[in-house]
Amino acid sequence: MTGFWRLIVQEVVLSAILAAGSVIGLPKLADPNASANYPLAIVVFLAMSAALVTYELLTRKPS
Repeated sequence: MTGFWRLIVQEVVLSAILAAGSVIGLPKLADPNASANYPLAIVVFLAMSAALVTYELLTRKPS
């Protein structure tokens, strides 16, 4: 795995952690009885992943 693809994988993992923490974790932290909004977490994860990967692909310097 090249350094570029390792970076892409790291950004996708970071997106998953941030989406789960912000959409599921923070509401549960404030109110333990709050329902988790899993579809919203999936949408946030996909949007963040797409944005980060697109940024890396657009700003990548040709080798």
